[in-house]
Amino acid sequence: MKEKRNIFGLNGWRLLFSFIVIYFFFFSEKGQERVNTWINLFEFSDKRIIDFIVGQTDLEKEFEKTRVAKWISRKYKVSNEAVREIVEISFSAGDKFEVDPYVIIAVIAIESSFNPLAESSAGALGLMQVMPLIHRKKFEKYGGFDKSLDVKVNVYVGTEILKNFYLRYGNYQRALLAYVGVSQNSKSSYPKKVLRLRDRLKKLIKKS
Repeated sequence: MKEKRNIFGLNGWRLLFSFIVIYFFFFSEKGQERVNTWINLFEFSDKRIIDFIVGQTDLEKEFEKTRVAKWISRKYKVSNEAVREIVEISFSAGDKFEVDPYVIIAVIAIESSFNPLAESSAGALGLMQVMPLIHRKKFEKYGGFDKSLDVKVNVYVGTEILKNFYLRYGNYQRALLAYVGVSQNSKSSYPKKVLRLRDRLKKLIKKS
C-alpha cells in the first residue's frame, strides 16, 4: 500500500507559518503597536535631524551677525549694541523683502554712517535717508510719518523702496542709482561704493 503523500507539502507549511508570523508580528494588536512605535521613532529621528540642521544654520547666522556688527562698530565708532540691533533688523528686512541684507547694511553705512538720527538738507531722514514726504504711504503701514526715525521702520521702508527699484530695473547697480535719485545714465559712484562695501563685508565673513 502506497503511503499517502502530503498534498500540502513542506513548502506549503512554510508559507503558512510565514503568514502566521507576519500576522502576529505586524497585524495583530501588539503588532500594530510595534509598527506605530517604529514609525514614531523614525519621525522623531527625522525631526531631530532637521532641527539640528536648522539649529546649526541659525547658529552660524548669529555668529555672522556678531562678526559684522563688531567690524562695523570698530570702523564707524558706534556702540556694538546699537550696531547689532541695526544688523539684526537689516537681516530681518532682507528676509521680508528678499533683498541681500549686506546691500541694506552697505546702504546704511554710505547714507548715514549708522546714525539713526541723520537728516540731510533735502529732508531725507534716518539710517537709510528716506524722504518721508515722498514715501508717506509706506510709513502709514508702520504708524505714520512720526515713525520715520524709528530704526526698524526706517530700515523696512528703505528696503521696500530699494526692492521696488530692483524689481523695476533688474539689478542692484541700477536700483541703487534710482534709490539715490539720479538718472540711469548717471556716472554716479554711489552704486559702486555700496556694492564694494557689500563685497567687503561678505569677504570678512568668509575669512572669519
